[in-house]
Amino acid sequence: MLLKHQVQLAAGLFAIALLCTVTVAAAGKPFLTNRLIVKFVNPEEVSAAQLGRLSGRAGIALTARRTMSYKARVLTLPGWVSNEVAAGIAARVAADPAVEYAEPDRLKRPAFVPGDPLYFQQWSLYEDAGGARLPDAWDQERGTANIVIALLDSGILSHGDFDPAREVTGYDFIDDRDRANDGDRRDADPADPGDWVAASECGPGQPAESSSWHGTQVAGLIGAASDNAAGIAGVNHGSRLLMARVLGKCGGFTSDVVDALRWVAGLRVAGVPENNSPARVINLSLGGDGPCTRLEQQAIDEVTARGAVVIVAAGNEAGEVADHSPANCAGVITVAATTRSGSRAAYTNTGSGVDLSAPGGDSGDAIPSLSNTGSTVPAADDYWFLSGTSFAAAHVSGIAGLMLSANGDLNPQQVRDILSASARPFADASCNPPACGAGIVDASAAVQLAAITQGQPDSDQDGVNDVMDFCPGTSAASLVDTNGCSPGQLNGKGGGGGGSGGGGCTLSPARTFDPLFPLLALAAALPIAARRVARDRRLPR
Repeated sequence: MLLKHQVQLAAGLFAIALLCTVTVAAAGKPFLTNRLIVKFVNPEEVSAAQLGRLSGRAGIALTARRTMSYKARVLTLPGWVSNEVAAGIAARVAADPAVEYAEPDRLKRPAFVPGDPLYFQQWSLYEDAGGARLPDAWDQERGTANIVIALLDSGILSHGDFDPAREVTGYDFIDDRDRANDGDRRDADPADPGDWVAASECGPGQPAESSSWHGTQVAGLIGAASDNAAGIAGVNHGSRLLMARVLGKCGGFTSDVVDALRWVAGLRVAGVPENNSPARVINLSLGGDGPCTRLEQQAIDEVTARGAVVIVAAGNEAGEVADHSPANCAGVITVAATTRSGSRAAYTNTGSGVDLSAPGGDSGDAIPSLSNTGSTVPAADDYWFLSGTSFAAAHVSGIAGLMLSANGDLNPQQVRDILSASARPFADASCNPPACGAGIVDASAAVQLAAITQGQPDSDQDGVNDVMDFCPGTSAASLVDTNGCSPGQLNGKGGGGGGSGGGGCTLSPARTFDPLFPLLALAAALPIAARRVARDRRLPR
């Protein structure tokens, strides 16, 4: 009698543990099951006593459901568990001498395909050769509203293929009235009035250009309304979009970009209302020539310390990425462009500073996104076919939003490592390392690996993984170094090396690679044109 109660108690405790496992894992939307398939050595002689014995081995009650093909039996578990947990139960059952084999009865789901008319022209989303492999990722995660993706760009237009409910109130950071082209300086309206220029307006000999609508195009790739029977599908279907306007006529100044970068991450900027929806992903599809400036690096260090992932276009000059900022800044994820075949795009900047590549397209196979028919001021909604590293970066930003939707505890370094570890090989030698980074982004593998990676907990439970979680006691507005700790917490140790600063802050060298990530990536895979300008300007990529 005592033994029976002990078995029941063990089974009950195990069931509670399984329920906890399901609750935790559900944040990553894993595949679940409540059944096993078991083949007995003597399938004609299965008794209630045998099932009882197997339940004891499993530590959980197993109920016979039916016989299936090959004389195997379907057994039911008392609740839903992840496939990984079910595999562990099956292994214990298979150890019984009366069992030939046991395995989880895995659920299959229909692969999500958006019902947007132009979706089948969006090769960059679904093709295996050069696309980002998003359909399998969408079966795991389509994006959650608690993750905000910020864009520092030319502003945004309303469009019938945008869901306005997903837009966070943005800001226009352009401080020059003439460059802003909207009749005023900084204001709370990030709408794009157009960035057309007359001949020589941006310098002697510079040609006239029509409005680019660049910000709307980048935003459309990241988050166009999906499965709405209209236009295109975005990479991310649920995360919210925050526009900070920094590019106007002839581009934008570093001073405006730096202020906007800090603001979208939730840091205070003088004269600008506080941003109450800090971004976890920041897309910079812009750049200029020269080294990463001191102010750019300082701002990037601060926002990454607050948990924001900064993703930057490598640039379209077919040159060395080390010569172009902010793609050459430390702590960002720099993205080069590949073509539909998975080869290096002829225009992309390359070099050892590139982290990975993503679909950017070319003149023969461009990428559709949202735009506008106006050549100067906004007119009617439109769709344009585009190419460039701007759009390669946009793919990665949308995918990073999916990863953080699956696991909000990931810090920026973990997002970088997972994207690199899960990237797939290039199609040919045109991207031999280190030209184009670790490989082509693989959304499915990245989201799956993100869901099972232990991240930095939200220690103060404020809903955002930021400097307060990494370095308790640090003011949200204080200056932080690349390790995410304020100078006062470093105990005179400076910005490098390991060790502990004040307030219990554990330091680790920046850009450290965790050797566990390649192993996890393997495990996850098995089951499953801008012109050059002066250094102080930034142009769309």
